[in-house]
Amino acid sequence: MPQTTSHRNFFPTSSGGSSAAAASGSSRSTSRKSPPPPRDQSRRKVRKTGILKVVAENPIVIVAVRGCFMCVTVNGLVQRLGVNPKMVEVEEVEKSAMLMKLSKIEGSDGGPWELPAVYVGGKLLGGVDKVMEAHVKGEFVPMLRAVGALWP
Repeated sequence: MPQTTSHRNFFPTSSGGSSAAAASGSSRSTSRKSPPPPRDQSRRKVRKTGILKVVAENPIVIVAVRGCFMCVTVNGLVQRLGVNPKMVEVEEVEKSAMLMKLSKIEGSDGGPWELPAVYVGGKLLGGVDKVMEAHVKGEFVPMLRAVGALWP
């Protein structure tokens, strides 16, 4: 008949008593815990490198509030044109802090007042209204070609 072991044998006691695991010489370290995985890799990378660097290194960046329908509209327009933009999504509670960071970007004239904020070639184009205006006037696609987001 197989013999069962109690929980006591697997966990060393802190009161200085002996246990079967300690007596047999096999000691396991349970104090090391692995860090929890990040929730979203793209957001984690953006936080690590900084939004200024992300805007400077990507031809088109859309800074958006998670779940905002206007942000989804701008992203949909850009993707339908054949461009895969770098999306930086922030939570509603992080919005004001992100707007402060965006105001420090050169050439943005004080930064955006609202999200979504669309950056083309490292410069602030604007929000939904400016993107739609540029698209209707026929200026948006040449902008995207000029920064290398679209093939000629």
